[in-house]
Amino acid sequence: MPALPHRIKRLLAAACHKRSREEDRLRRGLKVAIVGSPNVGKSTLFTRLTKQIAHIANWPGTTVERKEGLLHAEGRTLILVDTPGVYSLSGVSVEERVTRDYLLEGDWDAVIVLVDSLAPEKTLYLALHVLEITGRVVVALTKWDAAHARGVHIHVDELERALGVPVVPVSAVTGEGLDRLVREALRVAEGGPDKPLKLDYGPLESSIVELEGLLEGARLNLRAPPRWIAVKLLEGDAHVAELVRRAGATRAVERAEELRDAARARGWDAEEMLVSARYRFVDALSRRAVVRLAVAEGRGLLESVLLSPLLGPVLSILILLSLYFLVFTLNTGFPLNVVFEVLGLTWAAEVLERYTLAGAISSLFESLAAWVGSLGLPEPLALVATEGVIPALALVASFLPLIFTALLVLSFLEDSGLGPYAAASLHRMLQKLGVSGRAVYPMLIGLGCNVPAVMSVRAVPEEAERKQLYAAVPFIPCQARLVVLLAFASAYFTGAPLLAVGAFLLVYGAELALFALTSRTLRRLSGVEEPPALIIELPPIHLPAPRVLWWISWEYTAHYLKRAGIVIFSLAILLWLSTHFGPAGPVGAVEQSFAAAIGRALAPLMAPFGLSGSRAEVLAFAAVAGLVAKETVVLAVAVYMGAHDPLEALASLELSRAQALSLMVFFTAYMPCIATAATVYRETGSVKFALGATAWSIASALLLSSAIYSLASFL
Repeated sequence: MPALPHRIKRLLAAACHKRSREEDRLRRGLKVAIVGSPNVGKSTLFTRLTKQIAHIANWPGTTVERKEGLLHAEGRTLILVDTPGVYSLSGVSVEERVTRDYLLEGDWDAVIVLVDSLAPEKTLYLALHVLEITGRVVVALTKWDAAHARGVHIHVDELERALGVPVVPVSAVTGEGLDRLVREALRVAEGGPDKPLKLDYGPLESSIVELEGLLEGARLNLRAPPRWIAVKLLEGDAHVAELVRRAGATRAVERAEELRDAARARGWDAEEMLVSARYRFVDALSRRAVVRLAVAEGRGLLESVLLSPLLGPVLSILILLSLYFLVFTLNTGFPLNVVFEVLGLTWAAEVLERYTLAGAISSLFESLAAWVGSLGLPEPLALVATEGVIPALALVASFLPLIFTALLVLSFLEDSGLGPYAAASLHRMLQKLGVSGRAVYPMLIGLGCNVPAVMSVRAVPEEAERKQLYAAVPFIPCQARLVVLLAFASAYFTGAPLLAVGAFLLVYGAELALFALTSRTLRRLSGVEEPPALIIELPPIHLPAPRVLWWISWEYTAHYLKRAGIVIFSLAILLWLSTHFGPAGPVGAVEQSFAAAIGRALAPLMAPFGLSGSRAEVLAFAAVAGLVAKETVVLAVAVYMGAHDPLEALASLELSRAQALSLMVFFTAYMPCIATAATVYRETGSVKFALGATAWSIASALLLSSAIYSLASFL
């Protein structure tokens, strides 16, 4: 073998060494340093996370105790290293020197920094110190269970955006957030991005950049970027200056002294300016992300009534139903329009339906389509715009007010304290479904959208109950399914308001039964015999802060917008294209299109509903579209049939009421959208679980709706 060039040999040797280090790291387990201020809850969290202490000794050269504990998660072993409690990394005390030296020279793979939820303004400062060293950090907001009761509200997403690392609210008392904290630490330890936080030090930035240049090439062997070292030199950190001298970068130390003297000559204190910049960052971030409310202590009459075994559940249900009655009436007119119809006030029902938020948005897009159509654009372009793009945008926009107001109500319940009391009062009732009172949150959110509902399950502390809810929550009828129900009701139950109400009750009852069946079955399969327990903080009921309501409502609405923009809009366009193109290109009749081919292939699935021929093809195609996003079911029917009005297209199928009723159950029961299935996968980390939940939802929907059709056909 010819001799390899020296450079290639060095690269191969470095690769082998790196691989050897990686193998050694995997053998010993991933090390995670736990860093926090005194009294932040570090010891409690360390004890709660670790099932066994692997090693106790003193940190080298000190009498400070060092503890290491083992944690097994997702088939991996994490070694948690408990560092001494410190307020900063200045190195003034022995504890600060120990923590700082371990972060600079230790063998950690990730760092968990604890921030006290009750005093974030004070404890964020240490987090900044660590984040300037490394971005391989997860911030844990401790004592999360007590924060709400003390009137402290923290905008977690805003903290994540500002700090650039995962921020996880946790409670060592209730166990809330601990699983996610471990998952995030594992993800970061296994090679997450390392982008240290870069603060703006204003007038000192040019000095920092100059020192960074002088540090280039110096072999410091420190796990900190040159920028952090430059900042420390400007602060006059003697320990860092000595390390830099040993590395041969003496000029950087000398220049730092010159720059400090120059600053002093201008009346500046470099160290004070750097510290002040960090405090300004913390202060500005706290003003954006933290809201404090004055909360009265003690339990009042309302709290006592909500906790009453008899009156509590009744009052809780009345409060929840009243608020959602208001939300749906504002957006769709339902169910107040049904009440008007029953009372014989048809004119009032028509006025209400005409002036709902959804109706106003629909009218707006109809006007837009008419205006675009009058511009005289070439026919293919006008067709794409008026029948493809604008209806797709209208579909996305029509849900926005409904989702926002529903989430606003949910935020009000949670932030005011009414939600936790409702959870406590409904706990026994929900236990019959195999879940705890905690399930009231994902169930309520699920009425708006299943995606954030599945995400909210992560707050449930018990693993078995989380799995139950991950599979059962997709059966909660979301707003997208409500649109399908309203469309079927309008097409086939107009003029029969009592039958319409009965159909809705049957559909919601069927979904609740599937929810309970799924939940209880999974609990039994998991081998847990005891019913889920409820551990929840009950804050005094108080008026919520508008800023907090806005945070929660907007974050979830933005999440919907993102999903809608990517999935629903794209699918609507694809559906339109599938009806206008076929294997031979553009088609003149829908029977020659791709949509017709898909419908014909899946048409046998509609046989249990007594459907065949073209009607079966249309509804089979709509069922496939509904699996991608339930909002597009009615649109798929309209596009397939080449109709402008989805309701007219649906009515033209001339279904019997038994068929319409069973299809309402079918379209509502199976997995609401691929985004929900993807979220189940993301939250569980299991493809098998997500596919199993999807397959179960389809099979149970077919079985139940077929049975309802068979029964309804005899009535």
